[in-house]
Amino acid sequence: METATAVQNEKTENVVLCDVPRSGNDVYRISRNVYKGERYVDLRIFFRSKGDASLLVPTTKGVCFPEKIREDVIAGLILARKAPEVQCPEGEQFRSVKILEIPLSETEQFRISKGSGSKNAFVDIRKFFQTQKDGAFVPSKTKGVSILGSSLDEVITGLMRTEPDHAA
Repeated sequence: METATAVQNEKTENVVLCDVPRSGNDVYRISRNVYKGERYVDLRIFFRSKGDASLLVPTTKGVCFPEKIREDVIAGLILARKAPEVQCPEGEQFRSVKILEIPLSETEQFRISKGSGSKNAFVDIRKFFQTQKDGAFVPSKTKGVSILGSSLDEVITGLMRTEPDHAA
């Protein structure tokens, strides 16, 4: 009985705000959820199922951040949109520049960067952690998402939503 109560208390309330086209069968899904009484915004890449094109399946590529920093994230994305394009030198896989750091605590932050690869321009939102070793912040390999330049305006608009898009 305790286990059932604990699981019930940790359930999330997930509300899809909108889906933004990415490329091919992929979309950026923006949703709002509540976990342990705290509100979060989730921005994640989903792909269309091969068996059922109406079914969207989540990938591991995404970022979930506290709702209280949503305005800071939006402001960082707008700064990235206005920043000069980043050129990727020939022979390199990608190049990026830091646009904004948003502190969560003394040891955690979200970082917004703008960059380009051999094929696409992008803006990256990623969680960083401070290392015990030298105090430097290092990126999380799993808690981040790159937004294609062609989708950036629609992602910004989607993050501004507070109510679901009934087409999502």
